[in-house]
Amino acid sequence: MIPVSTYFPLKNKVALITGSTRGMALHIACALSSAGARLAILDEHEQEGFAIAKLLGSAQGRANFWQLDVSNNDAVRRVMAAIEAYFGRIDILVNCAGVDADNPSAQGISIKQWDKAMQLNVSGSILCTKYVIAAMERAGGGTIVNVLSLCSMNDERREAADHVAKAALRIANMNAMRYAAHNIRINSIHPCVMRPPTLAAAMREQGDLTQVLTDTAELRMLAGKGSTTDVAAGILYLVSDASRFVTGSELVIDAGSDGNYQRGC
Repeated sequence: MIPVSTYFPLKNKVALITGSTRGMALHIACALSSAGARLAILDEHEQEGFAIAKLLGSAQGRANFWQLDVSNNDAVRRVMAAIEAYFGRIDILVNCAGVDADNPSAQGISIKQWDKAMQLNVSGSILCTKYVIAAMERAGGGTIVNVLSLCSMNDERREAADHVAKAALRIANMNAMRYAAHNIRINSIHPCVMRPPTLAAAMREQGDLTQVLTDTAELRMLAGKGSTTDVAAGILYLVSDASRFVTGSELVIDAGSDGNYQRGC
């Protein structure tokens, strides 16, 4: 029997995380780095991006930052090629970049708000996926995770554009069967409303990544608030060999709330 401990390490794997200078995506990046992955930090925020890459090991070649607008086709194609050239391979893509649009109804939304939600939440993830597939095939396989939310699966009254965009991305899982023969797995993760830990502040105060993750874990009972640690753990499962027989799936992390944000999470 293969020891369970051998499933989760990501040593020598190259992981790309979009939108990874803040919030949930930042915590995901730290978790994958702790598991041994080399990190491509992708975001529009240049100053934070270089600072995070430095903390995660840019001096040792373990991390690097690329400024990227995921909705720009030419920029995505160029950056993906640069990442493969820098690290020599691409194994993992976590599509986390997006925007929350505060749109209470169809009447209340502007075309500008709608276009922004579609470009960042839908087009951005599709473009990043489009331009990593070939690199993953050259690496012998890979795994892609689209970070969505419960709003893509359940009716909810706020943020109409954001919800429609995330629901549209569920069709990306249809690509799972197409690329399974190439050893490329595609899954999505659907967390409920989470309370992000103050990870950025902790990282500025101390450089020990393991301690930062421990201090900001915010482990809770199911009846309490979920944290981005819970989402990062789900991502680690989906990108590791622990889920090597899982593709086209939707992992819900909601403490059994069944989409009801008033309880569970």
